[in-house]
Amino acid sequence: MEGFLGPDPGRLLFAEYGFWHWLAVAVLIGCIALMVVFRAQLRERLGVRRWLPVIVGVVAWVFEITYHLWNFANQTNFVVNLLPFELCAVSLWVAMILAIWRSQALFQYFYFISFGAVLSYAFPDLGGYGPDHFRFWHYFVAHGFILFMCVWCLVVEQWRLRRDAFVRFLAVMVPYAAIIYVVDQVFSVNYLFLAGPTSGSSPLDFFGTGWAYVAKFAGLALVVFFGMYLAAPKERRGADLVEQYNSEREDS
Repeated sequence: MEGFLGPDPGRLLFAEYGFWHWLAVAVLIGCIALMVVFRAQLRERLGVRRWLPVIVGVVAWVFEITYHLWNFANQTNFVVNLLPFELCAVSLWVAMILAIWRSQALFQYFYFISFGAVLSYAFPDLGGYGPDHFRFWHYFVAHGFILFMCVWCLVVEQWRLRRDAFVRFLAVMVPYAAIIYVVDQVFSVNYLFLAGPTSGSSPLDFFGTGWAYVAKFAGLALVVFFGMYLAAPKERRGADLVEQYNSEREDS
């Protein structure tokens, strides 16, 4: 295959912090800003509220499925990329589940892992594929959907983190990361970047190698996730119960 679906980048080369990178970031910020500004209208229009996330998710998954077919056709790490062990791969699955079933319990974990998509926008590892190639669009649409769904749950659905969300997340994430670390070592892969930094430039380049790298990476992840927990709106247990009680009295 050549051209848009070919194995090699086209004429419009992508460079980190170049024009196409900043344009993709600007489009994402613009879409999220519109969602925040019109959150009340999106919340009140039940049809839009129900189906817009699903439609965006379907578009993202069309790109994702095509991406795996593209990997298979071009023999570019098909099996490694197919297995959903990366944080963003897991997030993409969870984002689609949230778009369909709207599970607040699942959101308690999705909120944290969606940060992987922020890093993907900040430090894209695209291998030079620009907007004249399918890979560029897949990368930013798929990761954009993850961030779209996270912000949607916060500002449109108005979901809040539970007080113990951070502890519950660590109880799942730490064993998962330990398992993935073993997988990385045994099969010489780099899921979750636990075996080393990305091929592109990122802060992980300054973390060294071996156990020093893993310790610094884990420490940074812990700080970031805890910062996300502090920044997130939390459930107000007492106030929520009073508000629910008053609402039920008015309905009766």
